[in-house]
Amino acid sequence: MRVVVLSEIVAGSMFAHAVNTVNMAQGFAQAGHDVTFITQRGLPRLDDLRARYGLSQSFRWWQVRGLARVAPFLPESWRYTAQVLARLPLIRPQVVFTRAYLAPLWTARLGYPTIAETHAAVGYESPAFSAFLRATRLPAFRALVTIAPDLADYYVARGVPREKIVILPTGVDVSRWRPPTQLPPSPYDGPGPHIVYSGHLYDYKGIPAMLEAARLLPECQFHLVGGTDRDVARQRQRAVELGLSNLVLHGLKSQSELPPYLWHADVLLLPPSAQHPSARWTSPVKLGEYLASGRPIVATDIAALRHWLSEDEVRFCSPDDGAALAQAVRAALAHPPDPAKALAKAESFSYVNRAQALLSRL
Repeated sequence: MRVVVLSEIVAGSMFAHAVNTVNMAQGFAQAGHDVTFITQRGLPRLDDLRARYGLSQSFRWWQVRGLARVAPFLPESWRYTAQVLARLPLIRPQVVFTRAYLAPLWTARLGYPTIAETHAAVGYESPAFSAFLRATRLPAFRALVTIAPDLADYYVARGVPREKIVILPTGVDVSRWRPPTQLPPSPYDGPGPHIVYSGHLYDYKGIPAMLEAARLLPECQFHLVGGTDRDVARQRQRAVELGLSNLVLHGLKSQSELPPYLWHADVLLLPPSAQHPSARWTSPVKLGEYLASGRPIVATDIAALRHWLSEDEVRFCSPDDGAALAQAVRAALAHPPDPAKALAKAESFSYVNRAQALLSRL
């Protein structure tokens, strides 16, 4: 099947939604389909893009300029969509998959079978989003995929036909994150235990609780892998104020660099705050990566994670509580869960399974 994946990301972006969409393109390709991925112009060389995202499967990657010189008065989304629509007749797609608002509105109007993904929060409003939701009623709009029941209910309340909604977790490329028989050298210096978090360093991701847990577990080495330069500097200053000598901030890593940081962890942390609205619907990219790595996971007990996980795969603890997080880390070190159960869950989350589930809607 000829699949076109559309994303307004700049090629090379490492934001979570960009990583997710790139991997969806690969998932369609791994499932045996002919895939063309169209993004905005960014990192030019395909080899560099494959390395940055850790891609193992080939697909065509087109980058468009967006008509910035020809029509600078148009919003960026319109310029990107205009470029895309001009190319679709050359590809003759049998299905379009996109994580955007404007593109699926037009592909569905033009009769291309369209599947779109959104994680827009409950209460989110914008003219483009409203038009996108109305477009779901078009016959060619086959499915809207999202990550949580609360989000699905919100979209239905906004007029999306419930029968067109598919709820799936954020996926994972299991082959990339499953540890090899012989591990590469550890990225960590000194003795462990090494307690590792991978992802952005926003407070609602649970960073304050992790810093408190590090204070309570001086015998452990805590590692935060990810974050913008600004956020890394902010959390480093907090660590200094708390007098932490057992915390290392590694900064942002590419998808190809990241797996050893998980494989050499003694415990992986997934501690989102319950104080943020996303606690009802988050499905972090790192969730599948953690599961596939086979390492013990400590996660906060929030509704969104409970929807996808059980005590068979992770050890739960109270959110926004550094002491509870520290206690759960101790328990995970003493009694690690069976990695086979976590790997089985990761397999069910795979991008290939995700792609096949969506294409079955056609």
